[in-house]
Amino acid sequence: MNMVKRENQNKRFFNIVAGVYDRGIVGKWLFGIIEKTIKEVNIDESSKILDAGTGTGNLLEFLEKENKKLGLYGIDISEKMLSVARKKVRYAHFFKLSVLDINKKFKENSFDYIFVIDAFHHFPEQEEVMHNFHKILKNRGALIITELDFGRVFNYLFHILEPGNQWIYTKRQMRNLFIESMFTIKKQKKIGLFSYITIGTKVKPKRRIK
Repeated sequence: MNMVKRENQNKRFFNIVAGVYDRGIVGKWLFGIIEKTIKEVNIDESSKILDAGTGTGNLLEFLEKENKKLGLYGIDISEKMLSVARKKVRYAHFFKLSVLDINKKFKENSFDYIFVIDAFHHFPEQEEVMHNFHKILKNRGALIITELDFGRVFNYLFHILEPGNQWIYTKRQMRNLFIESMFTIKKQKKIGLFSYITIGTKVKPKRRIK
């Protein structure tokens, strides 16, 4: 299945579930993963933060309650998910935007932190997305990705069965992706039964000596 078709699946699926996304077992699990993710990151006051694949804005809602001085931004391709987020998070800026187009919206060196929580496996062209993240992060800015990992076999099955699932990286594959995308790994650890966090800081490309 091609990338465009999967992205359209994502839009349809998350528009359908937007109204109930925060409820029940899934909502409770997601809130727990968000809290565990935040505990692993020392966020500087007055930082500018992007939540890529923000969904209903749960991460930004949590951050807003903790610190009103943060500059909060969220992007998602589902308008209905964003509609829920806008009602929950008062001071954040939300945009209907694909991760493939973030360089059209945000300037280079714009953000201190980029968070992706349980969304990276839905992103199309994941290597290109990492390149985009690198561009809009400030020098020494941090990329934080919390993802699922069921192991190679079950990752593949989940990829086949879940609507809009582009690809799930194993913990080792994610580490390699960060390094190949010019990020220095600062931390990688398991934070749930099937979830792990990877934190990398932006490495400035070396200038070629002529």
